[in-house]
Amino acid sequence: MNMIIKYAQTNKKERGPMKIAEYKINPNFSGALIEINGDHGKVKCLNEDRVYFILEGAGKFLINDKEEVASPNDLVFVPKNTPYNIIGKLKLFLVCSPEFKPGDDIELE
Repeated sequence: MNMIIKYAQTNKKERGPMKIAEYKINPNFSGALIEINGDHGKVKCLNEDRVYFILEGAGKFLINDKEEVASPNDLVFVPKNTPYNIIGKLKLFLVCSPEFKPGDDIELE
């Protein structure tokens, strides 16, 4: 197992207002460096807990319809099966456990 995953080794993609670099770690964890400029869209994840660490910028997290502002060095925890949205201009790092699987996201809007 690689203990260091280089940015050049990540799978890069764009989805809506997001630029994403995916870090595959193992079946228990995955990570992503994400830049958001706009509205993420309300979703819930069926099988993963998610931890967002804010690197730059600021934005609103709407979790279970409760709004909180997050800024650099804040950490946001979103348990599985919890509706949430992110709105703003942010650079953040996401850790998913277990690993991210696109089919687990349910779009709510």
